[in-house]
Amino acid sequence: MITKIEEQIYNSHLYISRTINNKPVRLRNNFDKLSEKDVVCLKKLSNFFNRYRHINFQDWFTAPYKVYSDEDQYFDLHYFTTRKALKCYSMYMKQRELDDPDSEQVIIRMRECLSFIYKFCTQNNMTLDQYTKSNIDNLPTVIVHLKEHNINFYTLHLLEVDAIIKAVETSILNFIVSDFWNTYSRTRTKFASSNLLKQKTRKAKKQIQQKLLENKK
Repeated sequence: MITKIEEQIYNSHLYISRTINNKPVRLRNNFDKLSEKDVVCLKKLSNFFNRYRHINFQDWFTAPYKVYSDEDQYFDLHYFTTRKALKCYSMYMKQRELDDPDSEQVIIRMRECLSFIYKFCTQNNMTLDQYTKSNIDNLPTVIVHLKEHNINFYTLHLLEVDAIIKAVETSILNFIVSDFWNTYSRTRTKFASSNLLKQKTRKAKKQIQQKLLENKK
């Protein structure tokens, strides 16, 4: 028998594997005749997602279709329990960091990042300035949140945390994101030359700063 979460994992995999190839989708409601192999895979994936709660199902299952976009493939549930899937996910998330800053998907993503920061600051009774200077387990909070994909590189540039990041050992940064400074430099240039993203997010940043200051009163 599988759990409700495992049913969600199964249907997330099914939905993405179908829609990514422009095929119709009919989500599964009855799991009584699910193969033993799939049940084992779902148990492994459920444990994995429980350990790494910052990874969402959609990103995990989408990754190989984007990384190997020139290949017409189907990735079964077993593939997503392998180390190859983890490596592919890391590659996909790094690719996303370098997307056009003025694209719709990046602007939507930045809205999600700023919403996350606002909620985090509200829950921890912080101002935005306190957030950028705070630490978690001896690492800057912004780096921890970057590692967990709660924020992205464009968020770092918006928050202007260069000095804070430069204080972290390069080996640690490269462990979190391979070739960290190359990605940091490229996204900083893209952010500086952007039109929509820079304008929209700076306005949103000011609104968040004001709201958080009001919350502290």
